[in-house]
Amino acid sequence: MLGRIIGLLLGLGLGGLAYVVLYPGGLNGQIPVLELGPFEGLRLGLALAAGLVGGAMVIAAAVRSPTRRRAKAAGLPVIADFKFADEALDAKEAALPEEPRPFPELSPLQSLEASSVPEPAPFPAEAAAETSEPLEAEPAPSPTPLAAIAAAAPASSAEPDPEPAPAAAVAAPPLDDFDAARSDLRMHARAEAWGPAALALQRVSALASNDRQQMLAAQDAGDFARAQGRSDDAIEAYDLALSYARQAEAPELIADGLLNVGDMAYEEQRLDSAVESYEAAVALRRQIAGENGGPEARRALSIALERLADAREDRGHRTRALDLYRESEALAADLAQADAARYGADLASTRQRREELEARILA
Repeated sequence: MLGRIIGLLLGLGLGGLAYVVLYPGGLNGQIPVLELGPFEGLRLGLALAAGLVGGAMVIAAAVRSPTRRRAKAAGLPVIADFKFADEALDAKEAALPEEPRPFPELSPLQSLEASSVPEPAPFPAEAAAETSEPLEAEPAPSPTPLAAIAAAAPASSAEPDPEPAPAAAVAAPPLDDFDAARSDLRMHARAEAWGPAALALQRVSALASNDRQQMLAAQDAGDFARAQGRSDDAIEAYDLALSYARQAEAPELIADGLLNVGDMAYEEQRLDSAVESYEAAVALRRQIAGENGGPEARRALSIALERLADAREDRGHRTRALDLYRESEALAADLAQADAARYGADLASTRQRREELEARILA
């Protein structure tokens, strides 16, 4: 942030210098005449050079985006990188125990679709056609399918066995199940089938019957709008989700809602608002980790600390950001020591970012 301000001031200064060089004695004599001596013949060229450099510095300072956290390097508005808020964004952001990870490698519907459905046994006539010699020399015709079924059926049964139910009927999610509707939404979103995903999102909202479900439905709506680049709709949905979380009086949901609100403020470079939301989320995560003490609660605190650190760094508070990263690294180190296979990648990611921040401070 400080670099952008300095760049803006330098650009404006060069623009003013260009005006002084180009219009000596301008503004009714209020601007003093700047003598260029032997370079008097180059007055127009010098003015143009200073003006162009100053304009470029102003534009660069105005449009440069802040340093992004590693999970937001590509930006969620890209449809190909569509993620829901409660889906892991990197190795540090697996789902919390209160809200199981909604995007497994295969959803229940996809698992049913991918599973092999046993095919009914072939008719005896078809089996014979596959295994026996050609029947052109046989005097008797092949039995009809109905005759073959009657011959193959048990003597005690007057009717053939019923045909197996179609797989699609088994795979269809229940129409009145909120969790199944959310899984259906995620399945369509993963396949980038946005029309069916929008219909599934409407069904999720219609099935929400309590504050917790209303919060999750609003959060999904915010994620969907965010993936489509509709920032205003995403902000409105996330604010609604946070209000439902507070009505539910669930600290975990409130912390999730605050992180979502902070993320939108961070993306729009409203860093003061982002820091405020992240600090509230960190305070709740500290409380939850202190009461729960479980590994996922401490991992969630580590994630919130790093988001706050990113916003602090972009505000120019690099020393405070470094302290937050060190605290996050200490949590990740304890978790990795207990379960290196599960939390080792977390520690490596946090340590790398802490080292990068230290290098920027020392540069």
